[in-house]
Amino acid sequence: MTISVIRTVILYLLLMIAMRLMGKRQLGELQPSELVVTLLLSDLAAVPMQENGLPLLNGVMPILVLVSLELLLSGVMLKLPPIAKLVSGSPIPIIRDGIVDASALRRLRMTVEDLDEALRQQDVFDIRQVQYAIAETNGHISVYCYGEADMPVVVISDGALCDWGMRLCGMTEEALNRHLRQKRCEQKDVFLLTATKKGPLHLLTYADVKGGVP
Repeated sequence: MTISVIRTVILYLLLMIAMRLMGKRQLGELQPSELVVTLLLSDLAAVPMQENGLPLLNGVMPILVLVSLELLLSGVMLKLPPIAKLVSGSPIPIIRDGIVDASALRRLRMTVEDLDEALRQQDVFDIRQVQYAIAETNGHISVYCYGEADMPVVVISDGALCDWGMRLCGMTEEALNRHLRQKRCEQKDVFLLTATKKGPLHLLTYADVKGGVP
């Protein structure tokens, strides 16, 4: 009995450390890779807790390997946006300028009832109020209603172009490059650039943020 308690405490502490290393986002909205790791961790920890005859190290090693892989993947995704897009995907507009995109719903395998439910969860009960609805990469539906200012979207993040943001606000690379030239700034120097359909809105370079090293 005592051995079971000790093994459980050790695995509990190990999982707490693992979740802490993988970041606070693990506690809330999970990306696909994070969800997979979380599910696998729960299964891996359950076996050595229940099987006292199994050496504890045999249960600990797979957990350490899995956490190491997740941390490595997170680092790669941070440095290589195309890999991040491949793993997590991109946000998908479902409603744009008040018009529902049926092809986007089919792509997400969502029904109209699913969309209506998601809107109600955002305290929106009339779809006519919605100017934009966007399916985020974690499955959450973000809603932007009429009557507010034009919705700003990210067009450059950490030096990389956000294709979906540029399509949403209708910005071309030519217009973007012209704006950057006016600001005497190159794309690789941009930490964050948001825009609306009326044009670029807010520009932050790495020099403008604390610890901003590209």
